[in-house]
Amino acid sequence: MELTSSSHTSLAGNLALIGFTFGEALVTIFAYLARDWLLLKWIISGYFALVLPYLYFVPESPYWLFSRKNYNQLEHCLNKIATKNGRTHDQWHPYYIQLIQDPDIAARQAKHAARTTKEKFLKHVPLLILCGLIGFVTMLLYIKISYGLSAMNDAVSPYWNTIIGAAVEGIGYLSVSILITTPLGRKYTLMIYLLFTSICVLIIPFTTKPLPIVTVVISQIGKLTISGAVSITWVYVPEMFPTSMRGLANGVFVFVGRCGAIIAPIIDAAVSEEKLKITFYVYACLTIILTGSIYFLAETRNRSFHTDEDEEKSENDDKPQADNDNENKNEIAMKCMRIPTIFRSNRIDTLQSAF
Repeated sequence: MELTSSSHTSLAGNLALIGFTFGEALVTIFAYLARDWLLLKWIISGYFALVLPYLYFVPESPYWLFSRKNYNQLEHCLNKIATKNGRTHDQWHPYYIQLIQDPDIAARQAKHAARTTKEKFLKHVPLLILCGLIGFVTMLLYIKISYGLSAMNDAVSPYWNTIIGAAVEGIGYLSVSILITTPLGRKYTLMIYLLFTSICVLIIPFTTKPLPIVTVVISQIGKLTISGAVSITWVYVPEMFPTSMRGLANGVFVFVGRCGAIIAPIIDAAVSEEKLKITFYVYACLTIILTGSIYFLAETRNRSFHTDEDEEKSENDDKPQADNDNENKNEIAMKCMRIPTIFRSNRIDTLQSAF
């Protein structure tokens, strides 16, 4: 996602998740053919090993290089991007030089470097907690709806249930990739999908026994909405943090999310069938609480990944004129280049890459 411009961030994130649905269907086919968990493990490990060499050719993120002041590598990376996009050296290099020599950016870099790791961490603790809650609830619901219900319901073969679910999941990702680029943005689209998920979770207990086929349909609708919600979070959460905190934020988000994914089947196994309905009500309430909490987050649509210097700049409200001057400089650069900007406003925005 960091290798694309802000206008392509959501596309990059959602393409990766759509690829996940193909993998989900492929694993289901492997499981059907293997019929043995140990053999399935070796098949999946071998398949995964085929992907590892590709990682060697993935370029480093320009955002990270800029935040670490690795200007030589950054220049090489941007030159490679510009070349792939058919741009000459003179069309982008002067603006790159202007950026790295900007005294305001140098001052903000020094100010940010003066902050201790503890200060940087404590400043983002509330947001990290909320992002962890987002990951926990969304993955809890995802596992519950995707795999818990397919195991509970015998109306459809579990293999077909998983394959159909993968197709439904792909539709959820595609629908989200469209909606998050509309005025709804990331925040309100996520809230809508979570609310629809909570409605599905509330309905399922009333249809499980009397109407098993209806339960399958509702669970697939729920999978569509929760898959869309998961897709949004993978784009939304990284966009809320500066470069220095983005890796930690993603780590917290994924770790707490996996805790939710682990807890979901444990709860299903530990709770008796008579009390299983209560879990649906608890999950629905958690989802509604999470939706209300998301309302207070910032919208990140049309905003590229921001750097540590951007964060310092947002705190310097006593220098509005300098900020406006920088914005005007970048606007002129955008018009002169007539291509996706390398740097937009006070936020770094790399050219659309095509490696």
